[in-house]
Amino acid sequence: QRRQGGLSSLLSAYYGIEGAQSSSLGRDAAAPPAVVHPMDRQSFDPHHHFDGVVKVGSVADVLKSANALNAEVRDLDGDMNMVVYENYSKFIRVTEVTSQVKASVDGLEPDLSCLEKSFGQITEHQRKVEDAVSSRAREIELLLKRQRFCKKLQTLFELPTTLQMCLDRGAYGKACEAYCACVVFLRRYKQVKTFRAVLEDVELQMGRIRTALESRLRSPELSAAEAVNSSVTLLDLGEDSARVAGDFLGGRAAALRATLGRCFEGGVAVGADEALREACDAAGRTYVAEVADAVDGFNRLQDARRGSGEENSAGGDGGGFDAQAALEGFVSTAVQDLCTRITDMVQRRRPETQTLVGCVHSVRDALRRLHSLMPRLLTKLFTAFLGRLTRDAQEVLFARACSDMASDLMALHAECGKISSVDAVMEEVFNKEAVLARRVGSAVADCQPMLSLVATDRVACQQLVQGLQEQLTAFFLAFGDACLAYIGGGPRPGGMSSSSKSKSKLVDELESLSNLEWNGLFALSCVWLGRRADEKLVSRAWGQAKELLASEEATASLTGDLTPTAAVSTDLSAAIEATLGHFVRVSGQRLAHYLRNSVQRPGWAQA
Repeated sequence: QRRQGGLSSLLSAYYGIEGAQSSSLGRDAAAPPAVVHPMDRQSFDPHHHFDGVVKVGSVADVLKSANALNAEVRDLDGDMNMVVYENYSKFIRVTEVTSQVKASVDGLEPDLSCLEKSFGQITEHQRKVEDAVSSRAREIELLLKRQRFCKKLQTLFELPTTLQMCLDRGAYGKACEAYCACVVFLRRYKQVKTFRAVLEDVELQMGRIRTALESRLRSPELSAAEAVNSSVTLLDLGEDSARVAGDFLGGRAAALRATLGRCFEGGVAVGADEALREACDAAGRTYVAEVADAVDGFNRLQDARRGSGEENSAGGDGGGFDAQAALEGFVSTAVQDLCTRITDMVQRRRPETQTLVGCVHSVRDALRRLHSLMPRLLTKLFTAFLGRLTRDAQEVLFARACSDMASDLMALHAECGKISSVDAVMEEVFNKEAVLARRVGSAVADCQPMLSLVATDRVACQQLVQGLQEQLTAFFLAFGDACLAYIGGGPRPGGMSSSSKSKSKLVDELESLSNLEWNGLFALSCVWLGRRADEKLVSRAWGQAKELLASEEATASLTGDLTPTAAVSTDLSAAIEATLGHFVRVSGQRLAHYLRNSVQRPGWAQA
């Protein structure tokens, strides 16, 4: 059956019946390849095949083979008849179409002859037109060349007017383009009187444009992109590159100062935390972005210098101008101005430590773009800023603690004036001792957020530890200053004022303490608080500081540097002794005055 199906497909394909080839391919793809019968091969030999069948098979086999062959012949003949029958209508249609096409082609013969004649006429007319126009084409081309030349001359003669219009409109770039396009020709033919006059007018206008550009470049109102365009225009006009670069940086510095002033002086926030947060956010959005734009612009300016063919040596240009050094100085000044403004606000407004750390992180994020342009310089500047800022923040924290301590002492003085019972006074003193411990402990704890700022810098960590040592010392010395201020005065016994590098944080508070009325109970309370501070509070404060440093891996190895100095105990003891001595003198004077008045009364002996 497979062999019969294959024969039918081959027959249909031979006669070109539609769908025969595709169906044959479909069957071949779907079914496995069939074994080719020997009779279907090209090299089939009927005599050899017959001899082989007769020689090997029996009579029955020969008859069976003959019957099968006759059956296949009948099937093939039937298939051929079926193919002819099925495609007879198609053959008839093809015959009809062929006849119609032949009749149509025969009918088009007159039209084709007419079309051929028309093409001939068109060709003849085209030849005549070309012969008539060719004589004037050269004249037209010559006139067009003259017209273009006249337009160029018109552009040259109108160049002074064009430059004046650009000057009035501030279109300095277009003025430079027009000048550079025409000045070469004018200088080449300046021996011609007309061209020389035009060149003089052009140079006069360009001098005014140069002056306007230089003034504009130094203006703080100009944006960085406009400043770059003005600088490039000046370079195109042949100005000295070092001078242009200096004016560019000078103008950007003036613009940055104005922007920084608006960031730190234009806020309306009342709270210290909100004021610092607003100032740092504004500086990050505007000031730092303008610094980065200025650096980008300066780099583009240097690229323009190199692209214009100027020679550049490794250290600068031939005039001794070092572009890299100038840029580093500009960036250093800009970043230091920002850091100074932040530290000044921290010292003046005394914000919370958490707010300060958050603002520093926001400024650091804003400086990332600038850091990508100048990584080494920014790392150095920001590290120095962090060290200075943490030191100032420590001073602010302990200055606040000292101010609160002075207020607590004045409150204790007021309570001592109201209370006559010694037990009540001692209870109040106990409370003030606990408050004093909380003041210094809170100041130490508030230093912890600053550790995250300097954790990656060993030197900054050492400076923070040193600053914490100095501030703790200054805090307890401030208590001694308060005692001395209350008893009236002067330098400490034994030179206590020079025993520490940090100055006392009490300023107006010391003057307020010195103006208080004398109260013996308050003086004895100060003596008792001083003794407790020397015996207990000093060691506790330094212990808290060590625990704080040990909690961070970066400062854990520096806890050994935190140790109470001998000057703390010495100064506290001296201040306490001075206060106690003053108490004895005042009390003795009062006792002597009382005895003198008693002796002067009549009958004092009988009394």
